[in-house]
Amino acid sequence: MKQLFVLGVLCLAAIGCKNNGSNTSKLKAEEPVAESTAPAVKEIVIDSQRKPIKPDFQVLEMSAADDVLTVVFRYSGGCKEHDFNAYFSGAWLKSLPPQAIIDFEHLNPDNDACRSLVMDTVLFNLAPLKYGTSGSVVIKWPHEKTVQAVYEYGK
Repeated sequence: MKQLFVLGVLCLAAIGCKNNGSNTSKLKAEEPVAESTAPAVKEIVIDSQRKPIKPDFQVLEMSAADDVLTVVFRYSGGCKEHDFNAYFSGAWLKSLPPQAIIDFEHLNPDNDACRSLVMDTVLFNLAPLKYGTSGSVVIKWPHEKTVQAVYEYGK
């Protein structure tokens, strides 16, 4: 009798838990879909009149691929949103390959006084830095001689 009772409970449990898929589609429809958004690629401002300022940040690394300059910045903050702009004077250093000096501006509009060290990656469009048909340009940051990237295009 005990075995019959256990068998009956198991049968009821199996029938009661059967999922015909009707609830699954409702759950899938209600779940928010995570949107994959690519980071925005910012334009490099060409300004021959801009005076460089002493940076309150570090450029840890720069790399160039597919007309995009990827720059990793480190700065003090952490409580507010920060952003960066890139500037090019339009003047090329005469060398082979040609060289372009890029200056960055740290935008801290709310004057973030927090003291955490934050790393941030910003992307810039390199297409305006194509120098004729040379095929490559060396991108440099004047405040750290070891930080540079080689932009190759037209290959």
